[in-house]
Amino acid sequence: MFVHSFVRRTAVVVTVAAATVLGPQPVHAHTSGASVLTAGVAVTPIKHVVIIFKENRSFDGYFGRFPGADGATTALKSNGVRVNLTQTPDPVPNDVGHAPNWFKVAYDGGKMDGFDKELGAYSRTGIPLALSQMREFQIPNYWAYARTYALGDHMFADWKGASFTNNLYQIAAQAGRYDASLGFRSVYTIPVSPSTPNLLHWGCDDPPDTYVYMLGTDGSLTKRFPCFNFRSLPNVLAANAVSWSEYTRSTNLHNALDALTPVRRDPALWSRVVPYSNFQTQARAGTLPAVSFVQSEANEHPPRSACAGENETVNLVNSVMSGADWKSTAIFVVWDEWGGFYDHVPPPQIDNISYGFRTPLLVISPWTKTGTSSGGGSISHTFYSHVSLLKFIEDNWSLPSLTPRDQAANDMMDMFNFAGTTRRPTLRLQTHTCPSLTLAEKRLARAENPD
Repeated sequence: MFVHSFVRRTAVVVTVAAATVLGPQPVHAHTSGASVLTAGVAVTPIKHVVIIFKENRSFDGYFGRFPGADGATTALKSNGVRVNLTQTPDPVPNDVGHAPNWFKVAYDGGKMDGFDKELGAYSRTGIPLALSQMREFQIPNYWAYARTYALGDHMFADWKGASFTNNLYQIAAQAGRYDASLGFRSVYTIPVSPSTPNLLHWGCDDPPDTYVYMLGTDGSLTKRFPCFNFRSLPNVLAANAVSWSEYTRSTNLHNALDALTPVRRDPALWSRVVPYSNFQTQARAGTLPAVSFVQSEANEHPPRSACAGENETVNLVNSVMSGADWKSTAIFVVWDEWGGFYDHVPPPQIDNISYGFRTPLLVISPWTKTGTSSGGGSISHTFYSHVSLLKFIEDNWSLPSLTPRDQAANDMMDMFNFAGTTRRPTLRLQTHTCPSLTLAEKRLARAENPD
């Protein structure tokens, strides 16, 4: 029986007003007794963490109608009219603007009424894509996980813009803001190459003319090649003998490790970046490393289907549940940014980087605490961001922080119950048939929707 050799956490719920001034506050640890924690040794029953990375969906876009969650079913338009959120078509016929300039438009000084002015907010046939949300029948398995395990309804993107910066925060707790060699400048845009429109990587393997804009603390923008020297969580894991792997798709888009030389230029660490297909094989065999970073193939970035992405998640989760590692695993399903879809909660603005709009957070584990959702699942209202994932891993294995951001983050321990004998049940779900884009829509999507 598990007694008390883990770090207990007291959840601190950060209100938007307080966070605007102070930023997210740390959850302070205390131990029972005088036990000494050893770096690299798990202090909870969680011996395996799996993070499944998805893209471009807001919390209200997926779970705004979920019972008990802080959701919304209406939105305020830029003309002051309040409207019902329509049903999101699946697949979405076109991308919606989600660069930092579109964040500013949608946020509108905290009024949250500019989503209808984003690029692509309406489809060519007039569907209000930005002011829409999924219904339960469209993503029933995501709702089933939320009803049975845990849902976080105050998970915010660390960056108020498109993917690359958030990808770096998800693995390194920064995108340059804590690196003196960069002048404390942070990545502002996704990589662009004038000679190579369709990049296969975002990082050190890009063509020499590739660049990103970097944002200074004073708001100034400069260009540089997207290859950086700051450390990431895999460096800390390796230094403390905690096993890890990243399972990546055929290209290294969204694999931020390709942009970080302490991993990319270290053959021993880069060898831990392995084919995506390896994950399910290892999961079923019960041979997962302590930490698994899974880069989705069906990542849900419009016009990619939410249904297909959910099916992928089900297959990944089922493979873990069928293996011996399930009993000691916590699976986190996260989305990198809002993708242009409406959310009603104004994100705290603590500097010129953070925070972006809310994104969904699912935690699937036999150790999530029992709650009041219809399937016994719980809902956490605690303030989280992407770096909370790093904080959970750091606290679970008594590891040092990477930056002040993850050091101060809430660590998600309040979503678990490591005492007693009650465990959440295994829930192996079935995939379902997905709708598809028309041929004309597919051609349009290829032309207008780069990653």
